[in-house]
Amino acid sequence: MSLNNISLPSGLVASLYRYSLVQGSAMPVPQKKTVSYLGKNEKNILILVNHKTAPFLPDKELEFLTAVLLACGLDLSHVAIVNWHNAEEKDDTVIHQLAPKEILFLDVAPGVVGLTSNALEYTVQNAGSIQFVLAPSLTQIEKTKQSKSQLWMALKQLFGL
Repeated sequence: MSLNNISLPSGLVASLYRYSLVQGSAMPVPQKKTVSYLGKNEKNILILVNHKTAPFLPDKELEFLTAVLLACGLDLSHVAIVNWHNAEEKDDTVIHQLAPKEILFLDVAPGVVGLTSNALEYTVQNAGSIQFVLAPSLTQIEKTKQSKSQLWMALKQLFGL
């Protein structure tokens, strides 16, 4: 008998590998998909956008948003920007993974993440421990001074400025 041909009784093998052998078929563990976002989410502020052509935001809109955030005393490290169009999980996964305290919906309906969908634009709404504001796309907001003013007033209220 060589070392390559050792035969052990099945009872002995079972006792040696009592906790590491699996009888039957094992089911694969589903992998949780992580939400892809721009920023560091240090202050748990979620900004949901909807763009077909950009990973997150086109450069011009990102510059405008950065300027708005700076006016609020924030920067990209404080927020998480998620492009809903490119999101792998189109449900409340983004809420569970990023745990936002405030959400700015830009051209995205709050109902897509399970929040009240009859919210008015530029009005701060509460949903449990989350406050949110619904607004049109940044492209639409940039077009008029009135839209910029309405966004600014809503963000002042949302962030307590």
